[in-house]
Amino acid sequence: MRIMRQAVDVLAVFDVGALSPRPIRFKVVERGIKKTVRVTDIKNIEWYGAGGMTRIVYDCLTVCEGRRIEYQLLFFYKECRWEIDKSA
Repeated sequence: MRIMRQAVDVLAVFDVGALSPRPIRFKVVERGIKKTVRVTDIKNIEWYGAGGMTRIVYDCLTVCEGRRIEYQLLFFYKECRWEIDKSA
């Protein structure tokens, strides 16, 4: 997965009593092809807020074809919008 930063469609679970949604999988466009990626593990969750813009940053891990891929999913709370950030 070779992505810099882009908007993604995420399937997330909003557990009762949880402060943040839990991403399960997402769709990302890679080389013009949309593919589904399953979130294998969430290592850390941090809340950030400045100027009325609250976002939640998830440090995630996906195991794909035997490779470990680390990336961040960002959830912009008030906009209900997801982005992925992956350094090449």
